[in-house]
Amino acid sequence: MAVGRGSTVGPVPRVLLTFDNLGEASELERGTWPQGEPVGRHPSVTEVLPPLLSELARRELTATFFVEAINCEMYPDALHEIAARGHELGVHGWRHEPWGELSAERERELLTRATEAFATLGLPARGFRPPGGAATGATADLLVELGYTWWSPERAVAGHPELVRRAFDWDLVDAYHLMALFADLRRERGDPAQPLAPAQAAERFARRLARRRSGDERDVVVLHPFLMLDPAWFAQVRELLATIGGSQRHAPP
Repeated sequence: MAVGRGSTVGPVPRVLLTFDNLGEASELERGTWPQGEPVGRHPSVTEVLPPLLSELARRELTATFFVEAINCEMYPDALHEIAARGHELGVHGWRHEPWGELSAERERELLTRATEAFATLGLPARGFRPPGGAATGATADLLVELGYTWWSPERAVAGHPELVRRAFDWDLVDAYHLMALFADLRRERGDPAQPLAPAQAAERFARRLARRRSGDERDVVVLHPFLMLDPAWFAQVRELLATIGGSQRHAPP
């Protein structure tokens, strides 16, 4: 198995490699996108996605890209390119809504709209990750009703008998380690509130992935293309992909 240059760990178990968020969707949802700024040319798509897809191909890795469905309108060519490279597309809300806080009516409206948007592109999605990781009490039943077969919430969310569940741990989410936004969650989990430097975050990933899980359970890695706009973190992501490379062939769920 390939091991990243400078890695301090040996072979890692199989992982489910995933990428969350694309374009300006979450900024539009939070109201932080500059007023009057054109949409449809976000650097996470124009600058990060092409080399990321090339790096995945070089490492013979495939992944699930959980993207907000508004990207079906803003970046249809990018989504077709992701699929053409052999990767799976999953739904990540319409534009990164705080999913666990939605009313039943709003959740149904958004998930139905998102499902139809992917289908209209000829890219039907069968996987779902709720933005923020949390779900409502109705999410799982609604996913089954709309034809989804698996989902990837945070580990605290309960399973459902008709959905394959591949839950993630925050310790394998890059944003958890790198963003000031997650300071409170880090405190709750007993980690320092201060974000880690890219090299420190990469070391946390490497050490966690070195611990083999039991049975058929796979570690779920969650990376965000917009964070790779930082060259230092993108360099660490390349090392991480080198470590994972060759250890698995993506067969979700």
